[in-house]
Amino acid sequence: MDLINHTLSNDFVNKWKHKYSEKFIKHFQLKLLEYLNKQRTLKLNTLYLFLTKKCRYSNDQVDNFFSTVDITLYYPFIQGVISRS
Repeated sequence: MDLINHTLSNDFVNKWKHKYSEKFIKHFQLKLLEYLNKQRTLKLNTLYLFLTKKCRYSNDQVDNFFSTVDITLYYPFIQGVISRS
C-alpha cells in the first residue's frame, strides 16, 4: 500500500513530471485510482491502450515510463501483459 500511496502523491508527480510531463503522470494516477475505487485489477494492456490510444502518448514514452517505474512492482494492482497486435 505504501507504493500506491506514493504513486498517488504529489511527490510522485514532482519526481517524474520533468521527464514525462505532469499531464502524463496525472493520467496514469487517475486510471490507477479509478480501478482502485472500483476494487478491480487494472490490466496492463488496458492501461497501455488508455495512455497510447485515448491520451495519444507515444508507445515509446509509455514503454519507457513502465520500465522506469518498474510497473511489475504494482502487481497485484496492475497485472497482465501488453498485446501489440
